[in-house]
Amino acid sequence: MSEIFTSLAAWIGQHAFWAGLVVFLVAFSESVALFGLLVPGVVMMFGFGALIATGILNFWPVFWWAVAGAVAGDGLSFWLGRHFQERLQGFWPFSQHPSTLQRGIAFFEKYGGKSVAIGRFFGPVRAIIPLVAGMLGMSPWRFVIANLSSALVWAPAYLLPGIVFGASLELASEVAFRLVALMLLLLFLAWILVYLVRGLFRLIQPHATSLVQRGFAWGQLHRGFRSISRALADPRHPEARGLAFLATLLLLTALLFVLLTGIVLDGSLTNRTDQLVSNALQSLRTPWGDQLMVMFTGLGDLPTTLLFGLGIAALLLLRGHRRALSYLLAATAFGLIAPLLLKYALRIPRPPSAPDTLGSWSFPSAHVLRSATLYGFYSIMIARTLIREWRWLPYSIAALMVGAVALSRLYLGAHWLTDILGSLSLGVAWVALLGIAYHRHVQAESHKTTLVSSALALLALCGGYSWLQMDERAAAYERAGEPRIISQASWHNSETALPRYRHDTLGEGDHPLNIQLAGDPEQFFVRLKQQDWQAAEMLGWDNLLHLLSPSTPLQALPVLPQAHDARHERLVMVKQLSADSRLVLRLWSTPLRIEPGGLPVAVGNVTGQHVETLLGLLMIPRTDQNFTFPLRQFKGDLASLDDAVTHRSEHLIRITLKHGDE
Repeated sequence: MSEIFTSLAAWIGQHAFWAGLVVFLVAFSESVALFGLLVPGVVMMFGFGALIATGILNFWPVFWWAVAGAVAGDGLSFWLGRHFQERLQGFWPFSQHPSTLQRGIAFFEKYGGKSVAIGRFFGPVRAIIPLVAGMLGMSPWRFVIANLSSALVWAPAYLLPGIVFGASLELASEVAFRLVALMLLLLFLAWILVYLVRGLFRLIQPHATSLVQRGFAWGQLHRGFRSISRALADPRHPEARGLAFLATLLLLTALLFVLLTGIVLDGSLTNRTDQLVSNALQSLRTPWGDQLMVMFTGLGDLPTTLLFGLGIAALLLLRGHRRALSYLLAATAFGLIAPLLLKYALRIPRPPSAPDTLGSWSFPSAHVLRSATLYGFYSIMIARTLIREWRWLPYSIAALMVGAVALSRLYLGAHWLTDILGSLSLGVAWVALLGIAYHRHVQAESHKTTLVSSALALLALCGGYSWLQMDERAAAYERAGEPRIISQASWHNSETALPRYRHDTLGEGDHPLNIQLAGDPEQFFVRLKQQDWQAAEMLGWDNLLHLLSPSTPLQALPVLPQAHDARHERLVMVKQLSADSRLVLRLWSTPLRIEPGGLPVAVGNVTGQHVETLLGLLMIPRTDQNFTFPLRQFKGDLASLDDAVTHRSEHLIRITLKHGDE
């Protein structure tokens, strides 16, 4: 997957004019009435800012393209308003949604001419204000001044968050390019989720009542569904029996769906898709990415969901909201029981990359189903306490949380894509039906602040516990290679026993692995100290601020860890050459063992580093692309080591510590 981001970045860098034209069109479309309601301009400007920070685009051309597009878009909207005036109210979408235009008119009447400049930064009225200004007869010269001055501020304001994010990508790219690709994927998926949830809410909300009534009427006409329809839609009906029957029906339907899918498709189509998605996400794995995903998957862990569910249940019980409590327990219990029943009924094996600590069966994902039912239903409880315009927000937050859990299960190799989709569909169906019954039978909660603060406190408590257990939990998902045993003669003579390039960098062939060590890396470290090599100070929370000081010398900057085959280094050493350059030795453990003696083999390289400043603020110790000079320097240091045997070629050094058997 990282090759896709690489190719896209290369194309943009080679076609600067077309990239600038795209910036103009995005800013123009985002500013034009009607189009501005549909174009995700904020997200796209954020992306342009990220490309500026990474050096793919230059700031000033992007800035002026964005200003020109924003001015032209607002200018066109202003002209349309002056030309059509009151007739605009008869055009779509204002004829179908007159409140959209009315909000713009109210905003303009409140702020007057200043609304053109102020409204540019307010999403709901962003693309409507210039139209309204023209419709209500604002002076063209006043509009031009407000339009141009606000565009000069708008462009950098919308680019800056992306620039900051892009700078963090540059920092991450020195550690692992796969981490950059993962961060971009997370950002894109988060935007897609929020966009879809908000769009679906606005589409369904106006028709929700009529849909429920139609379902209720249909259920009354079919004898077998009368109990269910009354449990969901009739406030006077005792809902427990109908909901229990509905839960059983959902489980049987899910079981039948999977069995029929397997019979009809013979698993061939789903197997190919599952394998493709699994391989793509496994290719993005890095140690820091693993830690992030372990935090995400913690949202669906059994202790987290139990603590969250019991904490909210206690709150509802103390406030005497027993009916709301019964629905919360129904949501939680379904997420706990359904995975157990379906796993042992279907017995679908987990992916080969799944950790041995997990159970044998894969479908459905208990993590995803638990989080979908619990967080999904709780978002319904909170949404009922809000005004209609803001009810999409808790749904979006719940979708982000469940989506994070779902992605983490795929990334960590614990489930197939079909497991995740089946779990989501089952969880969403149960929550939707519970939500209908909850709306019909229970009054809205009256203490929304307590509901929100309690949820945040419980999640913070669970997150703190997960952070303290991070190393242990991340180790459980770490990929371990199968041990390989070869003879010492085979190791010396073979050029393909270990990879020749670091499996992570841009293009997967940029950083050679030109050093192989047979023996204990710690003992090798003791020997190299005689040649002025020192243990590297690695990047951590205690020295992170050093990167934000432009006056910090290279020798005081921490070394950023790098990833090879989804692992960080076993050993990192540095040797200062001058005030602005140093050598860095990195060794990674491998599953290779040499007989006789079972000596472990580590693979690594020696690289040079210099300081690179981003935006005059961020100091990055950047790896040089010249690998010949550092290797030549390291060969000179090895000549003084009498207690090691080295086998050298032009591009590869193999070292055997003498304490091992020759």
